[in-house]
Amino acid sequence: MKFKIVMRRVVGFFCILLTGSCVMTPKPAIFDSTGPTWPEAPEIERVAFVGQFSNARDLAIRENYWDALVSIVAGRKNFAQVRPMAVAVTPDGKIIFVADPDAGCVHRYDLRRNRYTCLTPAKGGPGIYAVGLAVTEDGHLFVADSVQGQLWQVAPRGNELEPFHVSEPLERPTGMFWSTSKQALMVTDTIKQVVLLFDRAGNLQRTIGERGILPGQFNFPTYVWMDVGDELLVTDSLNFRLQRFGREGKFLEIFGENGDLPGDFSRPKGVATDSFGNIYVIDALMHAIQIFNRQGELLLTLGEQGQKEGQFWLPNGIFITQDNLIFVADSYNKRVQVFRYIGPTT
Repeated sequence: MKFKIVMRRVVGFFCILLTGSCVMTPKPAIFDSTGPTWPEAPEIERVAFVGQFSNARDLAIRENYWDALVSIVAGRKNFAQVRPMAVAVTPDGKIIFVADPDAGCVHRYDLRRNRYTCLTPAKGGPGIYAVGLAVTEDGHLFVADSVQGQLWQVAPRGNELEPFHVSEPLERPTGMFWSTSKQALMVTDTIKQVVLLFDRAGNLQRTIGERGILPGQFNFPTYVWMDVGDELLVTDSLNFRLQRFGREGKFLEIFGENGDLPGDFSRPKGVATDSFGNIYVIDALMHAIQIFNRQGELLLTLGEQGQKEGQFWLPNGIFITQDNLIFVADSYNKRVQVFRYIGPTT
């Protein structure tokens, strides 16, 4: 019986090698359809569900031949996501990266070249516990490994992660964001209770914050984002709030507090903004996304625990593209859900 199973896998590999596929390619997910919308009528619609994916086949792209061989021999199915924690998308929207610590890699879905790659460190190197991602304007990817206290990087056409050395030692890097305007990599260090800004060469430019409960201080910060006005947003998780900082790192404001009412936070994680300045905060324990305007006024709470469209199970990271596609790492549902902002622009 075992011999037959192995032979089927070997035959499957050669089928892929010779023909590219032995099955019909499913229709690609291009995220332009509209599913359920929120909130319900008669309120004004703001967000629409447009798709989801858990593996390469969901996006109608195939693994490279080496990954396909490993997948077949090991009995794995398309390197399915195990616990997606963060998402990043190139500015042209053609490459999607998903950090997956339990899979030990970063999934790269290249929609332009129709290729999937499971990005890992060079052969013989340590495994990777990827929890944060940042992508530059030219498609260069940075990865935060919270267990090793290490940053990694990969060039746009690279297939292996290489160390990204920084001048300031890190303890638990978590969230990341690349600022094109500042040409700076922003990293939250959850143990050090700070946000650090590095240049492209890894030199420290600025440190923001310290441990505490006062404005500008943090209690286990997790994720970070910079909006179109170059203002910095940081989820201050165990202070149960979101903090905003100005261009030079000066504290501006706080919104949110501990609680389970709309507008409160129980465990804020990922944060992002759309092109209209709306602020999206993932609340993992509420299994929801909360959307605020720039003044911190709650516009919409989307989600509850479950497996249907618009439901979540301990979501974590969020990424919003320039055309307002909203990617959410639905961690324990082992998928990424995709939405689009369709609401008022003011």
